[in-house]
Amino acid sequence: MLKRVFKFLLLFIVLLAISAVLLLNSVNTQRNKLAIQQTILRNTGYELTIAGDMALNFFPSLGLILNDVRLKNPASPQELASTSAAVLQVNVRALFSGKLLIEELSTDDFHINYYIDAQGHSIWDVKQPDDDDDQGIVARNTAQAARLGEQQAARAGSDADDDIVSVSFQRLRISNASIDIQDQSQGIRYSINNLDLESEDTNLEGRPFSLDIHFDFLNNGMSKPTSMGIRSNIIADINNGNISINDFNFNLTPMLLQGRIAITNINDAMAFEGSLESSTFDVMGLMQTLGVAETEPQFSVPEPDREAQQLAFNFAFSGDGTQVNIPNLTATLGDTELEANANVRFATEFTPNNISYNIISSSIDLTPFMTQDEEVAATETTSTRNAEEIEPGDISAVPPPPPTDTALPIDLLRSLNVLGSISIESLITNDMLFSNINIFTNVENSVLDIEVQPISVHEGTIQGNVRLDTNNEDAALSTRFSLEQINIIDLAPFVSKLNSVTGKLDVEADYTASGSTTNELIESLSGSTTFAITENSVDIGVLKQVFTAISALSPNGGSIEQWPDVIRFSELGGYVLLDNGITQNQQVKLRMDNFDISGSGGINLAEQSFDYDLLFTVLGEPLLQTIQVDDLYHDVSWPVRCSANFDADVGQYCRPDFAQVREIFTQLGTNAVRSKLNESIINQVPEELQDSARGLLRGLLN
Repeated sequence: MLKRVFKFLLLFIVLLAISAVLLLNSVNTQRNKLAIQQTILRNTGYELTIAGDMALNFFPSLGLILNDVRLKNPASPQELASTSAAVLQVNVRALFSGKLLIEELSTDDFHINYYIDAQGHSIWDVKQPDDDDDQGIVARNTAQAARLGEQQAARAGSDADDDIVSVSFQRLRISNASIDIQDQSQGIRYSINNLDLESEDTNLEGRPFSLDIHFDFLNNGMSKPTSMGIRSNIIADINNGNISINDFNFNLTPMLLQGRIAITNINDAMAFEGSLESSTFDVMGLMQTLGVAETEPQFSVPEPDREAQQLAFNFAFSGDGTQVNIPNLTATLGDTELEANANVRFATEFTPNNISYNIISSSIDLTPFMTQDEEVAATETTSTRNAEEIEPGDISAVPPPPPTDTALPIDLLRSLNVLGSISIESLITNDMLFSNINIFTNVENSVLDIEVQPISVHEGTIQGNVRLDTNNEDAALSTRFSLEQINIIDLAPFVSKLNSVTGKLDVEADYTASGSTTNELIESLSGSTTFAITENSVDIGVLKQVFTAISALSPNGGSIEQWPDVIRFSELGGYVLLDNGITQNQQVKLRMDNFDISGSGGINLAEQSFDYDLLFTVLGEPLLQTIQVDDLYHDVSWPVRCSANFDADVGQYCRPDFAQVREIFTQLGTNAVRSKLNESIINQVPEELQDSARGLLRGLLN
């Protein structure tokens, strides 16, 4: 492939030389332009327009100077390329001796436009005319031109199949160039601007030369362009199939990457090896440069701790046309040291891509990357209002945008075999310590398995596994995980609402789902979660609020105001059942000694809200009466609506269904009157008349 590139480069230069020779006796500049434009059109299919001045010279060098040149595909309205000025100087003597010596190749304001539409069609695709088309037979002329190039190479004494004609540039210069790449079918756009390239004695004959490139890079994920620079010394011996890139420097603020790359046997079984080493750089700074993180991120780090964000790495690599090896990668992030190795074997006709990796680290501290800026937290907007202003089910605040529905990497998993492991002795985040982390990944036969072996979290453990089977049109997901004796206080930094509960948490969860996108998985999620909290301490503010509202409707009042704010329960646990998603058909049950809470509802992730219809039941004797409740409220299921946004205050979560509560109290009052009257009938009415009295009583009370 590489030899063909050079052959076509030779062909292009030869065509220009032939055009110049044919125009030797012409004095009509416009005719010269037309002849060159027609030559390019016949042999490439592209329209070349020379709108500015043109100059030809023939001694001592074959030279061509063009101004305001534009290249276009006749089938597309967009320009392919343009330049304000181009200079080409070719050594004639070297050309006739079989060497292509370009004394100067330079351009100013050079621009390339590479556009692909939504259907995958490129503006560079040239329509091939039929052989019977008298206007131009591009395919035939291109074949003829290719044969001309091969004949020229043969006359230079080179074997067209094995060797490449000697090509060198005494001076190669590109100034203020730009490249715009847009692929609508993939939703990507890249642009390179202010590109400057300088090189002298650029050759493919094994003589060393330097290459210096600087440009501004911008993609559709970045808010502003970033400057990049590449500088290197190169030795390219193409006829022997060897390229050495030495003193390689890639500058991307704030990172400098240095190293070397050696490529051998290009013409046969290519192999390569090398090493790269980075300077110590600010990770967040680099992420901001690349548009991965906000310039003013939500999470910031106090200035003294920014050293913890400093990353440096180095690794060696080798490979060939079948595989890439990274035998040892070492990195430091602050005080964290990390080692890794990896191997990638490329797919063949019979086997998919095979990837193996191992990552080992002693200790990692992520706290510097997760410390929330207090000012941001203070100014964070919420959609909540005062409790008095919110009715049950009122979640009318402007919801956040719905979560993005992301396609699962089904095709990728089908094309891979992966075997890898991650081993970390300890990981710290927000004062939460994870120890003995061992995670194993396996992809085989289109099935992804992830196993998380028991991880110590202070005095508790976390473990689980995930399987994603992509053998069918819809991927099948199954997952199980468990938490044992996890201190809830440790979870509070991640789930702020848990700060009203303390204790040791046990969780068992088992779920399945299917689909081809993340939303389809969420909508089909089915399974159960059981939980229990021991050594607990619970803020019962919500319970007090609910029963205070209920007692306000009671004719006898109650003793709710005497409840303490915090209660310890001997029994605190429950379960959540899911059937086809978390948005509906969700059942919940919670037992707290003499309190039983059950109901159904769901979670709306798009609006970041929840909506549940619950029943609060106070159980009577002989259960443990941790919260003393008036007998009036015993053995009655009190209807409660819990509906709010996630970020609402806990006090706004739940309200009694007042209409139903009034009906309950009415019925309780009726039952109380009936009981008193029945007692009076028994005590005061003769036995032979009691049945008649009870019948009269039923008629009156109903």
